[in-house]
Amino acid sequence: MALTGERDEPFLFPSMDYQGDPPKFFSSDLLSSPLPTHSFFQNFVEEDGHNSVYIHPYLIKSSASSVSLCYPSRRVHSGSIYQPVRGCPYVTFSVSHQTPLFSITTVHKFSFFTSNSSLTKYALKLDNGQAWLLYASLPIKVSNSYETMISFSKKYTSHDHGVSLVVRIALLPNSSSELEDVLDRYSTCYPVSGDALFTKPYCVEYKWEKRGFDNGDLLMLAHPLHLQLLSKDEGNVTILENFRYRSIDGDLVGIVGDSWLLKADHVPVTWYSTRGVKEESFDEIKSALSKDVAGLCSSEITTTSAYYYGKFIAREARLALIAEEIGFLEVVPSVKKFLHETIQPWLDGTFDGNGFLYDAKWGRISIEAYSAGYFLYGIAVLAKIDPAWGMKYKPKSLLTYGKFYEIGKRIKLQIFVIGKVHGNKTATVKL
Repeated sequence: MALTGERDEPFLFPSMDYQGDPPKFFSSDLLSSPLPTHSFFQNFVEEDGHNSVYIHPYLIKSSASSVSLCYPSRRVHSGSIYQPVRGCPYVTFSVSHQTPLFSITTVHKFSFFTSNSSLTKYALKLDNGQAWLLYASLPIKVSNSYETMISFSKKYTSHDHGVSLVVRIALLPNSSSELEDVLDRYSTCYPVSGDALFTKPYCVEYKWEKRGFDNGDLLMLAHPLHLQLLSKDEGNVTILENFRYRSIDGDLVGIVGDSWLLKADHVPVTWYSTRGVKEESFDEIKSALSKDVAGLCSSEITTTSAYYYGKFIAREARLALIAEEIGFLEVVPSVKKFLHETIQPWLDGTFDGNGFLYDAKWGRISIEAYSAGYFLYGIAVLAKIDPAWGMKYKPKSLLTYGKFYEIGKRIKLQIFVIGKVHGNKTATVKL
């Protein structure tokens, strides 16, 4: 991983074999560039591809010849409540025209199942109380049924041969007939991809590419933060207040429309506090800063974890900015010395026990983006208070910055999930 600065020679971090070979499921054209990590599909391509993936509100798992789907219940413990959130009320499958038969197998017994007259919709009831709906773009008929398995085959007409079958499956919350009407109405339109577009200040627009086996509108689910930011005046969306799925973040609410505009309040990016500091508090702050800065000692940091070491760096870097804001510049040199001693070994590759090392097989630096963020904050503060150091370490610092952004026609935001409007994974956006 090399980067050339304006007047710098190309820099290459030391290499290492960090995680072994990339998964066999990546196509050959992807292997020539940094491989995606923290993507929603990552579990599908790691190891043997049989790991579970939360596509919200469902849990899905693939194997050699089947796909497992469930709607996980909320697990409530004294210290936590767990259930995944995000997504679409339907799970959509495309069944090749070369596959004449497919089956649904459950861990619970089927209480009953029925179909409509055209054989394009089935209602399935399980003995655990859950009700599921299955929609098909072509007529399908039940070929075999058992307590925990139903097999379907295509009921072809003369013009259906060679046409792939699209199957959509959705949980029916509370077995409600009103919600069933909603699922029926929007069952024929499904998303195949989506983009997050940053075309307006403080806004992000979701745009889905959709397909369907009949004319129809797209039904998706919004979590509470989506609803808080969703613009009601722009775009063409309809909020279905009574169409809801439970989740840990609050109810997921139905939104009809293939384009959403989310508008956030402007939060200024600044080194210092946005509201300022009251002058009568200066003496108390100076006293606290003096004690904190006097205790700085890089040799007392015993951890080699990038996450915890980075937190030490970011916390102490903040002291320099607080001192600058209140004009207490006497302590800044001590903070600068501490940041030199803690940051440089990582950038130089001399830190004992860890460091920023380049994994050539994966095309990336061996540090998680959320850990790199702490280092980047410390690097930014150190470059501010020591501009000469900042110019010297600019190439290495920008490589670490690349853990968050890959600049080009497309920008990769690693650690921030645009679809969930908060951090922890990867999203790609078009500009």
